[in-house]
Amino acid sequence: MNLILRNRAGYPLPGSLRTTVFGNLLDTMLDDFLTPATEGGRDTSVFSPRLDLTETDKGYLIEADLPGVAKGDLRVSVDGQRVTIEAEVKRETERKEGETVVHAERIIRKYARSLELPGEIDDANAVAKLENGVLSLVLPRKQAVQSRLLAIQ
Repeated sequence: MNLILRNRAGYPLPGSLRTTVFGNLLDTMLDDFLTPATEGGRDTSVFSPRLDLTETDKGYLIEADLPGVAKGDLRVSVDGQRVTIEAEVKRETERKEGETVVHAERIIRKYARSLELPGEIDDANAVAKLENGVLSLVLPRKQAVQSRLLAIQ
């Protein structure tokens, strides 16, 4: 979020005034106000990961940003047309004797996203890959059942 300070006439203040201690203090206050509340280092809200959905002639490709998520903390499920992504970023909080935390911003964070695709997914051939904080899902379409002609007796 960019905040442009203006004078009483409505004109933006010169850049040198925006980079003063007051500008930094204002930015810090706004960041603190807009940051989600935490309970003992645990984020109380669930975040929706940003993703790209691409449709191909064979199926769908989903790429979702999940920074800091380990493979063991990720769950992807496919049920018909619905795809659900759930993940949690865990932080180890081991402290050595005599250590005191002066400032901590790294928290436990949960991600969840569910979306309905236009066609059914062949979950047996679906592939999920997590690399460098990006989840790639290759979701082939389920082949339509071919109708067949019945012989009349």
